[in-house]
Amino acid sequence: MPRFVALLRAINTPPRHVKMDRLRTIVEDAGFENVATYIASGNVIFDAPTAQGVQEVLEGALAENLDFDVPVFLRTSREIVTVADLRLFGGQEHNLEISFLPRAPDPNAVERLMEATSGNDRLAVVDREVYWSHVGPRSESNHSEARVMRTLEMQTTRRSANTVRKIADRYFR
Repeated sequence: MPRFVALLRAINTPPRHVKMDRLRTIVEDAGFENVATYIASGNVIFDAPTAQGVQEVLEGALAENLDFDVPVFLRTSREIVTVADLRLFGGQEHNLEISFLPRAPDPNAVERLMEATSGNDRLAVVDREVYWSHVGPRSESNHSEARVMRTLEMQTTRRSANTVRKIADRYFR
C-alpha cells in the first residue's frame, strides 16, 4: 500500500492548536492506515490504497472535525525522499527551508520571485517546492513565506530541511 506524508498548513499556530493524538484519530477515522505524526507542526504520515482523492478526503475530514479549513500538501514517499536528498546549493546550505506548493507554479511568477531575491538569500524552485537558503536570521532577509504566496499566487506550507530529512529517514527509507 502506498505511503504518503501530508504537510498541513498552519496547524498549531494560534489559535489553531491540535493535539497530535487527535490529529492521528481524525486521519485514521477518515480511512487511512498506519498513521503517525512527526512533531507538532502538522506532519502526518499514513498509508492509503491509492493517491486518488486522498487530499480531498483528508481536507474534508480535518475541516469537519476541527471547524476550520486546513490546506493539505500531499507528497508520496518517493517525492519526499527526492526533496530530502536534493542538494541545490553545493553544500552551501545555510538555514535551508522548503516551501511546499499545491502545484507547479507559473514560470513568470517564478521569475518574479527570483528577481526579488537579494543579499545572502539563495532561492530555487523545483517542481512543487521552493528551496530557500539564508545566512543569518529570517529577520535580516527580504524573503518571506508571505512573499512566496503573494508572488506565486498560491498557499504554501514551509518546513526546515532538517524536518523533511528526518521524516524521509524515519518513515520512508
